[in-house]
Amino acid sequence: MDLGVAGKKFLIGGGSKGLGRAIGTILAEEGAQVLLMSRSAYGLDEAATAIGPAASWVAADIADPGAIATIAVAVDDNLGGLDGILVNAGGPPPGEVLDLTDEQWLGAYQTLIGGPVRLLRALTPRMTGGGAILFVTSTSVRQPVTGLDTSNVLRPGVAAMAKVLARELGPAIRVNSLAPGRFDTDRVRSLDEVRATAQGVTPEAVKAATSSQIPLGRYGDPVEFGRVGAFLLSPAASYLSGISVQADGAMVTAIP
Repeated sequence: MDLGVAGKKFLIGGGSKGLGRAIGTILAEEGAQVLLMSRSAYGLDEAATAIGPAASWVAADIADPGAIATIAVAVDDNLGGLDGILVNAGGPPPGEVLDLTDEQWLGAYQTLIGGPVRLLRALTPRMTGGGAILFVTSTSVRQPVTGLDTSNVLRPGVAAMAKVLARELGPAIRVNSLAPGRFDTDRVRSLDEVRATAQGVTPEAVKAATSSQIPLGRYGDPVEFGRVGAFLLSPAASYLSGISVQADGAMVTAIP
């Protein structure tokens, strides 16, 4: 299938590694220009080099209100237009509701909700030809994840924000969210290490136990997520808006 993204321009949050980088890579392979964004200049430079001439980058922390101006300038200078935005950042800190500090709660809010609102307020006016916005969320929008209560509380709000933005920005701009399950990324490996320490087992044992609860029997490869994300951002998904898609190997059992 031709995604129809050749020549189109995308801002890719969390683009230095993991799921964001996977989506950016697929879009670039399909002929799009991508501006990778994350906090790590080193990681971004490595990712952009690996992707090739279609990729540029900007180091910015979406949780920082002052970063939005930097991102907007980079969009203008590197892309000169905008057809799509991947709203994605590093996950909030693990922990349970009452154990997390006020600062951790506030930081999680700024990363997942406050920063994205400021980003879209600044950048949607640049999407003069329409386009698409995609939020990366988590399976916690459907089913709480043990030990990740910042995500359990705030990610459903992100999915709701995507839903209301689909109404407010349509018909020119489509807005969806994509909920990953367990993919083999640095973030998931780090969480597995936290769980392993708490349980007194190895990270490999945690991965095996978790994989046994996934009907497809394994963690996903980031490229599998990248294909879904690239599709949702592309004109090939032209009648999909306001939906939350799960890419989790059937891990979530909640109905609907």
